[in-house]
Amino acid sequence: MRVFFTAVPIYGHLLPLIPLAEAAAAAGDEVVVAVPASMTHLVGSVPVHPTGPEADDLLAENDRRTGGADLADLRDIFPIASFFAGARVDLAFDETLARAREFGAEVIVADEYDAVGPMVAATLGVPLVQHAVGLPVSPPPLVPAMAELLAPRYAERGLARPARAALIDPWPPALHCPQWEPSAERLPIRPRAYTGPAPDGAPPLPPPGARSRVLVTLGTVLLDAGMLDAVVDVVAALDHVDVVATVAPGAAHPLADGRDNVHFVGFVPMAQLLAADVSVVVAAGGAGTVLAAMSHGIPMVLWPKGAEKPMNANRVAAAGAGIVVDEPAHSAPAVRALLDDASYRGGAERVAEQIRRAPAPAEVWSALRDRLRS
Repeated sequence: MRVFFTAVPIYGHLLPLIPLAEAAAAAGDEVVVAVPASMTHLVGSVPVHPTGPEADDLLAENDRRTGGADLADLRDIFPIASFFAGARVDLAFDETLARAREFGAEVIVADEYDAVGPMVAATLGVPLVQHAVGLPVSPPPLVPAMAELLAPRYAERGLARPARAALIDPWPPALHCPQWEPSAERLPIRPRAYTGPAPDGAPPLPPPGARSRVLVTLGTVLLDAGMLDAVVDVVAALDHVDVVATVAPGAAHPLADGRDNVHFVGFVPMAQLLAADVSVVVAAGGAGTVLAAMSHGIPMVLWPKGAEKPMNANRVAAAGAGIVVDEPAHSAPAVRALLDDASYRGGAERVAEQIRRAPAPAEVWSALRDRLRS
């Protein structure tokens, strides 16, 4: 089977798909991942076709169309919908379709926010598999807003929106909303923290010491160095705490710091970060970070900023695995509470146990192949 993977060109949308792509390739299927040239190093051993505009180019075009609207301001959903269902489709569809045709794609696997993959599947008449990134596409108004933008784009090509053959879902039941009911096409999968490779020349992480280690990461999208520093400063002021803070790719921030308990690092695979004896993760609530921390049973302090992050943060708190804060100053007492109250670690471990029970990517790919055959 020839399997064509495509994702929105953002780290948090591409990285969750890699374990399934690796499983498909290991099963003997022909696999290719279509991503912009700057992201090919993230994919590892799976073949890559450099495809489509870079995220910066998409953001610039979306800014032109929306007048530079703030994508983190959820009071106006149109700019976010425009990025996914307008600018990305208009700039990436033709090249992605050409790549899929050249490859002879027999099935398309796309991240759930990716509007290009479903349109390619509809054009080629092949099955569509969607891979969830976060909880069901959120915020909820985003779905109809994207549909409104996509309708004329399908119509002008004489296409109908395709039904998906399956939804690959890495989220455990404990992190879904109480009213959630799994759909018939859902296939759960065990999420895996990104394992590498790290960029060449990345400095080694400091070895764990006697102090409790706190990982501070605002993800790979939020480039505001001032926000990162605000969180780091208050957490680093706690007694007996060692801080490792990640600087997002493309962010202008020095890695050197004079404090002996603060260590800034560039992009390092999350699996390496969490393996360094981390006691608490302080984060913005992105899906990849949440699932990685929960899979390791590590409680979280969440300062959610934009997109689906408030929903993710609320679900972690509801599971008893973390605390949500609304400003950096509140991060320090929240970290102290997680370190002092073992119940939060217990909540995170309960979520981790659900994640461990989910099928591995190889099992999911086997089940998916059987479904596609039938």
